[in-house]
Amino acid sequence: MEQPLNSLSATEIAAGIARGDFSAEAVMRACLARIEAREPEVGAFIHLDAEKALAAARAADAGPAAGPLHGVPFAIKDIIDTADFPTGWGSPIYEGFQPPRNASCVELFLQAGAVPLGKTVTTEFAYFNPGKTANPRNPGHTPGGSSSGSAAAVADDMAPLGFGSQTAGSLIRPAAYCGILGYKPSLGAYDLQGVMGLSPSLDTLGLLARTVEDLALAGAVLTREPAALGDDFAEDAPRIALMRGPHWWEGSLEMRDVCQRALEALAGQGAETGEQAHPEVFAELTECQKVIMAFETARARAFEFHRHRDGISEAFADLVEGGLAISREAYDEARRITAQAVRAMDVLFTDIDVILAPAAPGEAPAGLGATGDPLFSRAWTLLGMPCISIPFGSGPQGLPLSVQLVGRRGADRRLLAAALWVQQRLA
Repeated sequence: MEQPLNSLSATEIAAGIARGDFSAEAVMRACLARIEAREPEVGAFIHLDAEKALAAARAADAGPAAGPLHGVPFAIKDIIDTADFPTGWGSPIYEGFQPPRNASCVELFLQAGAVPLGKTVTTEFAYFNPGKTANPRNPGHTPGGSSSGSAAAVADDMAPLGFGSQTAGSLIRPAAYCGILGYKPSLGAYDLQGVMGLSPSLDTLGLLARTVEDLALAGAVLTREPAALGDDFAEDAPRIALMRGPHWWEGSLEMRDVCQRALEALAGQGAETGEQAHPEVFAELTECQKVIMAFETARARAFEFHRHRDGISEAFADLVEGGLAISREAYDEARRITAQAVRAMDVLFTDIDVILAPAAPGEAPAGLGATGDPLFSRAWTLLGMPCISIPFGSGPQGLPLSVQLVGRRGADRRLLAAALWVQQRLA
């Protein structure tokens, strides 16, 4: 049976359109048909204009190939500015707000030929208060957050690519819960112009996809690097170390088991594996991330807190109030400890290529009133290190589990190459 166009990867779609196997309009119609069938249950989109999406796909077919993403549909997290769609930040304060310009990431995708589907659900201000989205694997469970809609859309074959962002665990966790790849590059790797900010020391634009090749292809559009990952591990398999971390025992038994089974499976495929103890300073990083995030958010969102207090949730108000109560001395101390940990990690990566760690405490929790715990992402986000979640195994409810690969800060392409090697073997 022929594979539905909406379930193809971005790489396959771009290649198929270039060969003339199918049109961008045909791909868009397949995605829209999937959305029409599943959106009432999944609720991935906050703004969708099918006619506008089809018109953009027809325009792609009518013109010359614009770039490496020519004809590829993509979904946009609703904290990212778009000139053709409203941008509401997951908040009633900005419902219907129309930005005058595209965020840089959106414009770069458009110039590369990609076709926007619409805006996907985010939690309020990309924090914890959830939107309407359900987990496409089981709608009684959370899809995670804050990149809820993009993760659900990609996981449910509504779109091959989605933009997300991470300040604590907002890419890795929803990707893990929905059973797809989530990629948080090194801090600053992707431009943030036009992306709502919470914490400039932590905010990172990232991607959601179903293959590592798609992450590399999309990332190349944003960075001008080659899309091909090269042959870093063509001869020598990656050196992979399991790092349990200070919160290992706070994860589920199934998650701990999956990490160990993944390491054993990769060793059986030729990887040089072992375990790496976390530096002592890691015990302080979760609290440091919370301090820095709260302190910076209280300033970034001062207008909304002081002028629109009735329009924000209690959870977000608590975050801002907590940030306002943090002293400058406590903030600076958290930054000092973070710098110490960054130095420690640079030394550690002389002997390994990637760290393997839990992506989330377990499978997606039941209920849509919360988005799960970002515990296993806070430290890596704080350190600005690139991370990828890779599905492997399932939990007691039959929902996906994932492991997380972490690379040296700035060594994003090497992490992607290692992730390709790992995904091919864990599949």
